[in-house]
Amino acid sequence: HPTLGNIYPSRFIAVAEETGQIEAIGRWSLLEACRQIVKWDRDGIHVPTVAVNLSAVHFRNRALPEHIAALLKDHDLKPARLTVEITESVMMDNSRDTEEVLQSIRNLGCGLSMDDFGTGYSSLSRLTRLPLTEIKIDRSFINEFEHDTNAQAVTMAVIGIGSRLGMTVVTEGVETEQQWRLLEELNCDVMQGYLFAKPLAPDDLEKWVRQHKTIREIMPTTPSAKNVSDKKILAHCFNSLIFQ
Repeated sequence: HPTLGNIYPSRFIAVAEETGQIEAIGRWSLLEACRQIVKWDRDGIHVPTVAVNLSAVHFRNRALPEHIAALLKDHDLKPARLTVEITESVMMDNSRDTEEVLQSIRNLGCGLSMDDFGTGYSSLSRLTRLPLTEIKIDRSFINEFEHDTNAQAVTMAVIGIGSRLGMTVVTEGVETEQQWRLLEELNCDVMQGYLFAKPLAPDDLEKWVRQHKTIREIMPTTPSAKNVSDKKILAHCFNSLIFQ
C-alpha cells in the first residue's frame, strides 16, 4: 500500500475472507506458482516443488481440484511440482465436501501439507484420515527449543507420528545451529528457517540457487555438518516466496 506499506496476512486475509475476495486471491496464487515454476525451469533453475497456502473457504468449493488440474495441464507441469497447504481449521472441518475436495487434490498427485501444526486444536484421529503428505510443525515450538524440554518432547512425538504415517515432517523457524543439531538428532526430515535463507522474491531466489550450487553449501561450516545427509538439511526457503 502506498502509505501503509506491507500489510501482513494476519490482517488482510481475515478481511479478504469476510468480503469474499479470498477465493480470487487463492486462484491468483495458484496461477502465479505455476507460471513461476515454468519460468524457473526455462531459466535452468530446478525448484522441485512450490507450496501454496489456501484458505479454508477454497476447500468447500468442489470445483477446486478441477481448477488445479486445468492449471497443471495448461502449464505442462507434473502434479508433484505443486503442494497445497491447509490450515488446522480445514483439518477440523468434518464436512463431506471438504474431505472429498482434499482427497481429489491428492488423487491428482499434488502434495497436501498441514501448515502450522500444533497451533490450534488438532485431532490425531483426523490426522490419520486425511490424505496428507506433509506436516509442518509451527515455529512456536522452536522459539525456545534449545532450552524447553517440553517443546522437544512434543516435536519428537510429532516427528515419530509423521514418520509412521509416511508423511514428511518439516520444522519451521529454525534460526540457530543448536536448533538444527537437536532436530537432526530427532531425525526431522526437513528444516526451514533463517538459518538457511530468508523469504525471497523469485529473482532473488534464482540468484540464491545459483550461488549455492549444492545444498551442503547452505549449512554452517562445522565438524558436525560433515556427516549430515543432503536430504536432512534441505531448506524450504521458497515456502514464503513473494510473487512479483
